[in-house]
Amino acid sequence: MLNRLKIKINNQLSVYKNKKVLRVIKRIYTSSTNSQKKYKSLLIDGGFYNLNYFYRIQLLRTALKSDQIKEHAFIWDCNINVCKNILNSIGIKNISYFPKSFNKDIFLESEKLAKKINSKEDLINLKLPHNIPGAFLYDTILKRQRSATVNIRCKNLKKYIYKFLYSIKFAEQLINSFKPDIVALSHCISYQCTPLAWIASEIGIPTVILGNEFDILRLWKMSKPKDIYLGFGHPVNKDLKNLSKSKKEKLRYVGAQYIKNRISGNTTDLSGRYAFHGKQKKLNDLGINQKEKKIIAIYSACFFDFPHSYGMNRFLDMLDWLKLTIKKAAENKTVLWLLKPHPMEKWYGGIKLTDILETDLPENIIVLPYDYSGKDVLNIADGLVTFHGTSAIEFAAMGKPVLVADKGWYHDCGFVLFPKSRDHYAKLLTESWYELVNKEESKLNAEIFSGIFFGIPKWQKDLVFPDDSNIEILRKKLPNFVKYKKKIIEREINLIKKWINSDSNDYHIYTIEKYNRFTSLINK
Repeated sequence: MLNRLKIKINNQLSVYKNKKVLRVIKRIYTSSTNSQKKYKSLLIDGGFYNLNYFYRIQLLRTALKSDQIKEHAFIWDCNINVCKNILNSIGIKNISYFPKSFNKDIFLESEKLAKKINSKEDLINLKLPHNIPGAFLYDTILKRQRSATVNIRCKNLKKYIYKFLYSIKFAEQLINSFKPDIVALSHCISYQCTPLAWIASEIGIPTVILGNEFDILRLWKMSKPKDIYLGFGHPVNKDLKNLSKSKKEKLRYVGAQYIKNRISGNTTDLSGRYAFHGKQKKLNDLGINQKEKKIIAIYSACFFDFPHSYGMNRFLDMLDWLKLTIKKAAENKTVLWLLKPHPMEKWYGGIKLTDILETDLPENIIVLPYDYSGKDVLNIADGLVTFHGTSAIEFAAMGKPVLVADKGWYHDCGFVLFPKSRDHYAKLLTESWYELVNKEESKLNAEIFSGIFFGIPKWQKDLVFPDDSNIEILRKKLPNFVKYKKKIIEREINLIKKWINSDSNDYHIYTIEKYNRFTSLINK
């Protein structure tokens, strides 16, 4: 009772604090004279409580605005009242809610599936409706458990399966009832979003993911289910190949400068702040004797942050990868391995690297303190092993070899060593794999990749905006941001409109392709 009262008071307080922001972002839509004729029915994910996300919704709504378009939003099972208030405040009245009623048929199906799970592999290989991969169910359970690996003996396992199946049912109902010809989602991977993203794209409904990474828009489209493995908006191999030589040179310069600034702690994005704003420590401060060995950093992962997002299939999860990595690295006595916790593991909460490591590691594997600065690790290390961390771009751009283990968001972009298989990866760890890397070529490709990913057309420099992580900063800055940048926001909306009707999957890449003058995300 007391807890419900507290939640109600907090919701009412949030509604009051959000008023100014909502008045301003509402005008983005209401003051626009934009009109389009292609889309008639927009289905909107209205359940992600983040003010920056609702700003992105307004950009998309305005790009799709017309007299005949019908809009329908849906809210899941959290932040219901706050999200309903926001949707109503920006002019969206038609809203569906995740069902609260018990569904016996889904419950029986969840029991049936649970009985088939005798191993974690069984969970990943479950046959789900619409052929949604069991790996996504695995990841949603992992996220709920906030652990390094799924506990299939968890008392709530059936409950998690039930909720995922109910989400599939809800997605079917939304599509069948509202018949959208375009869908807007906050994410592609979660128990809330995966079913709808998969099913909508399966039947050919364009699905736009309204992302925001590194302080700028990362909108991207799914046109078929397998597009889900893009994970978030980023360059892919063909994007690098399609650029002209002159544009590559411009972007390479932007990318190289950005990486230097990022390593120096001059970026404002959340991950950059945690990775490079740590204490400055020297190797000998930790009592480590280099002994003329090669020093290779192993960057750990956030274990429960949807490990299968990019199509990982060589490992069960990040714990499986880390165990194999430590085991094989230990065999290579010519290398001193520095094992670094994920820079945001405390921010995420849940299980940490030190919680899962054995007390006595091999003498050639050293666990670095959490607060050891990424800049100093980069300076110390001769190379890097990571699964798919941003650190790979940083190391490669600084001329240092990088080894990855499986599919990620850059494994085939020419700046990391990508093994042929799990066994090949394990073998490489026991050898001088770093000698196989053409460091100059990797550096060049990493700088170009960095320029595409962290670069922006110069006209967008005034649209760089704080990320989604701090609601108080958003409440403070969004009103003036929208108020004083109307013209440039209108330009962004017009470009989004063109992008939606194009064959391009990635809005950011679309902007890079359309323009020739660039700057980086560091906006000083």
